[in-house]
Amino acid sequence: MNDGVLVTGLREYRAHRSEVLDPTRVRRRRVVSGAAAALAGTVLVVSQMLSGWTGAPALEAVVGLVASAAAVGCLVAVFCRTGRTASATRSAPLPGGWRRSERIGAQFSARPPELLPEDRDAVLARAAEVVAPAVVTVDRLRWIPAMWLAAWVGGIALGLASQSVVALLLPPVFALVQGGTTITAVVWLGRAELTRRRVVALPPIEPESPLRPRNPEPRGSKVVLPDE
Repeated sequence: MNDGVLVTGLREYRAHRSEVLDPTRVRRRRVVSGAAAALAGTVLVVSQMLSGWTGAPALEAVVGLVASAAAVGCLVAVFCRTGRTASATRSAPLPGGWRRSERIGAQFSARPPELLPEDRDAVLARAAEVVAPAVVTVDRLRWIPAMWLAAWVGGIALGLASQSVVALLLPPVFALVQGGTTITAVVWLGRAELTRRRVVALPPIEPESPLRPRNPEPRGSKVVLPDE
């Protein structure tokens, strides 16, 4: 467990990306988002050539229009589904009620409590259930901060950021805030993997032997007296 949670999460995302994501849907997202960016770029370039609405020099106008078109492509990519399954399956409720569920969830914290023998399999099962939803979430939401950064570059190149403080500060702030959701999913994926490694590394715990049943027969001498 020498690796940090974030580094482990990124490695797990790259390791499980091919098995969780559908290659056909990934290619479809690439085509759809690329077509949307190309269409948006064409509209912006044609309107610029006809009206010169940006008022920026040629080089800055090209950079700004390309960045704006890329922002549109990133926005479309967010809504393209790439997972192999339509939705994540919900795990069945654990026997033992909410107290056991909280006890198992505490194993994924930064300072987990001591693992009880009866919770070992449940913790491993929950760690495995985290992988697919986290990978799909990271793959989809990583385009949101990219969209805001592209829009920010486009606004600066076109001179919009110099005319408005909102255009200058709002995109990077949104990129940081909404990028935090992606980082949270990566951290959760890394924490699940570190928890799985910790539980697997523990020595196997043998179940306690059942108590011997009590002898229902009375103790003492079983010799029958003549008068009885």
